[in-house]
Amino acid sequence: MATVSHEPPPAATDVRRRYEYKVVDTGKHVEEQLNELGAQGWKVVGVTTKKQLFIAPPQAIILMRELRPTG
Repeated sequence: MATVSHEPPPAATDVRRRYEYKVVDTGKHVEEQLNELGAQGWKVVGVTTKKQLFIAPPQAIILMRELRPTG
């Protein structure tokens, strides 16, 4: 009979996740732009207006994706 451990190996607990963010202004072709970004791994995490975030244009869409380790 074999024993199975459910604990992750110690090296797996040291993995740090990094994310990048993008702010997209809504416009005429926003749907096509979001489809292209979605194919690249971007996920919508929120929307904002000028009152909420002064650096973003009105009706901006905030996206993020996890950076993949290189190498």
